Amino acid sequence: MDKELRAEDIVYGLSDPIRCNSIQLELISLGSVAVKPLISFLLSWPSNDHQPRCLAAETLGIIGGDDALNGLVTTLLAPINVPDPVKALAEEAVKDCICHALQSIRDKRAVEPLLIALERYHLVGAAEALAEFKEKRAIPILVRLLEDSFKRIRVSGAIVKFGADAVEELIRTTELKRLREDVEILPSIERRAEAVKLLGIISKKNVIPWLLSLLDDEQALVRLEASLSLLNLMGKDVPSKAIEIIKSSINNLNLEKRLRIEEALCLMNTRGEDSQ
Repeated sequence: MDKELRAEDIVYGLSDPIRCNSIQLELISLGSVAVKPLISFLLSWPSNDHQPRCLAAETLGIIGGDDALNGLVTTLLAPINVPDPVKALAEEAVKDCICHALQSIRDKRAVEPLLIALERYHLVGAAEALAEFKEKRAIPILVRLLEDSFKRIRVSGAIVKFGADAVEELIRTTELKRLREDVEILPSIERRAEAVKLLGIISKKNVIPWLLSLLDDEQALVRLEASLSLLNLMGKDVPSKAIEIIKSSINNLNLEKRLRIEEALCLMNTRGEDSQ
């Protein structure tokens, strides 16, 4: 059988949970002749199961080449007009996989479409791919996305990969408060607090004066993250005000933050013993 016909014949086997891995391997072995059938499959009508089309995207990323790149970009930028919320989530998962496939091709022509997808669809996969490309234009968009509690962990991970390049934008966002009836809304508080946390991870000691000023922030969560970041950067020289903020916060937080505080207090005690 002609190789392209063979690819067309087997590509829908990616939907078979038993055969999908062997089908993927065969499509990879067929190489460029499998690209067109894979793109057609990737553009097929949305379903509740994202995995088959994610396999198609992954396969295109492995095969690579101009046709694979163009097909992935076309599918990435196709609008998500799916009223069913389950299918809409599946479509977002597929687009995330497409972003990772573009990342694996490592062609900088993917950067502009990834930026569009990040701005338009807020795809975490686009964030992660752009971090690998070290595309600084993504940083302001990523910092804004820190308001999304569902995506925050992965977005923060992408920001960390930019290292010092993200510091200026993180400092800027700590000043930006979104208010409703003169009261700062929770997403804004959480964005600012996460930015302060990231500053403690990726910054050097030149941000210490800025963090010290945040010990007087009106939001307790921001004050806490400033204190923890200062402890990380200053060690045993951390000001007593920061220590008091950390200690007074432990009973008012969720488990994840309590564990972080307990770890910080243990670290502080260890450093204190080492200095004696």
